[in-house]
Amino acid sequence: MSWINYIPAVPEGYQKYVPHLMVLGGGIVAYYVLSNLFSYLSILRQVKGLPVKHSFFPSYEQGLRARVPHIPFILPVKDYYSRPEWDRFEKPKSDLLAYTCMTQHRAIYWTANPYTAQHIFTKISLFEKACFIPRMKSAAKFGGNIIVAQDGEEHKRHKAVIRGCFGEEIFRNAWDEVENTVEMMLKEENLIDGGIMEDVGGSTIKVTYIVIGKVGFGYEVPWVTPRTERGEEMGFVEAYEIVDRSVLYQFMLPGWLLRILPTKKFRRMGYGQKKFLEYCYAMARSKRAELGALKEAGEKAKAPTDLLGAIVHAQVIAEEESRVKNGSEAPHVGLTEEEVIGNMFIFLLAGHETTGHTIAFTIAQLALNPEWQDECYKEIKAVCGDEKPSYRDVHRLPLCLAVGLEAMRLTDIVRQLFKVAKVDSMLPYNTWDDHGNVTRREHLVKAGSLVYIDTPACQLNPFHWEGANDFNPRRHLSGGDDARAGLNKSEVPFVAFSMGTRQCIGRRFAEVEIISFISSILARYTIHPVPAHKGETKEKMKARMLDSAVEDLTMTPGLFKVRFEKRK
Repeated sequence: MSWINYIPAVPEGYQKYVPHLMVLGGGIVAYYVLSNLFSYLSILRQVKGLPVKHSFFPSYEQGLRARVPHIPFILPVKDYYSRPEWDRFEKPKSDLLAYTCMTQHRAIYWTANPYTAQHIFTKISLFEKACFIPRMKSAAKFGGNIIVAQDGEEHKRHKAVIRGCFGEEIFRNAWDEVENTVEMMLKEENLIDGGIMEDVGGSTIKVTYIVIGKVGFGYEVPWVTPRTERGEEMGFVEAYEIVDRSVLYQFMLPGWLLRILPTKKFRRMGYGQKKFLEYCYAMARSKRAELGALKEAGEKAKAPTDLLGAIVHAQVIAEEESRVKNGSEAPHVGLTEEEVIGNMFIFLLAGHETTGHTIAFTIAQLALNPEWQDECYKEIKAVCGDEKPSYRDVHRLPLCLAVGLEAMRLTDIVRQLFKVAKVDSMLPYNTWDDHGNVTRREHLVKAGSLVYIDTPACQLNPFHWEGANDFNPRRHLSGGDDARAGLNKSEVPFVAFSMGTRQCIGRRFAEVEIISFISSILARYTIHPVPAHKGETKEKMKARMLDSAVEDLTMTPGLFKVRFEKRK
């Protein structure tokens, strides 16, 4: 190690300080080690009495845990993730698990009890959104938004504006655009007279992507986006597609870095992001200018039919109401321009990927369970007769919604929701013995602890869902088969859309898309699985179509086919 010879000697006049500096350095190291050790011992005391798993690095981030190798204690991803999802709770016979992490100074809990989840979601004085975790920080990359807004005044400020965007005009437009895009899909995939849909997940995600392009931004998006050549101006539709297809990289890497990385793929992502944001800001300013011109002319603005127009319109109304109330010196209210764009990006991400994947899994379940196709068809014929379903029928097709909700229950898209404890409180949970006898318990959760809701496990919990692994859409309907509220509220809490004040604000938008798609297809076609080989059993087809899904930012369908057969 000849390099040691090149280390300069301590000047003679300072050598007397070396022992003191060594003691100081050793003290700092000892303090760091001991403080971490005592913190970890404190966390071990907090989780005493629960099934506990230990790790050095956190291994629970969605997308990461399905990709990295399992290293016991160091990076034990299999302890945080299992398929089927209920397995990791079934083995220790508890629906509340505890995790400790040497690099995080807080206890971490996971629950698979839907009633415990409901307790966490609705007790806003006890739990709040954990906006400090990396995923939340990444989701704010293009601007603050309703997803990452901290509970309290910040969330209320976002919700006050965003809530005004989702009106009947938007829902009606969403229905019509789904209907139009389904026609486009049938034509482009050569399915007008029936045939094989080669990639169900790829087709359904494209449908919802095109719909959010039109309903979200007011742009006509083609089935296949033309690609510009070098030196040509990139249009909005192409930039929109680039950002949509590279969301994980957009979250992880800053735009300036993407634009200078030495590969064409990443530079294209960076340029696409730059152009996408330029177009979004230009559109928002243009819509604000249009509203200003109408006001000056004394004309009343029509209700916007696109989400960007609706959010700008709602923001302008909030500002005008503030000026009326407070005069010309009124403080800024509502959202900043950056937050308007941030919310639009969330609409893009949450507004089509989750719904597109849900529809794909719904098609798979309907293909595997044809009796429910017959039930839905009877409902459609009873409501619509020989006419095609339309938005006026949206509240009268509850089973077409219920099949989507049941597919979502069996294959949850979002995967996990999370809160942080604001104060010390008791968290209810259940344990059981080998005979299934349940004991109700409580555990003290200290302030600052992270509590994760394992949404797929909550929805597969056999102690709360009868026939938990069976596809039974009627479990979601009230006695009168009225699904306007989405669910039979007397049944088990359905946590896929979250609950309480942080329930998914676009839930109704997604439900309208699901009903429109399912009713449009089932009114004209029956759906059949395509066996991989002769004699393939239903169970093997089910595993291939559903269990091949992979966890990314959301649960993403694997590659599978179905056959559409035109009804006579």
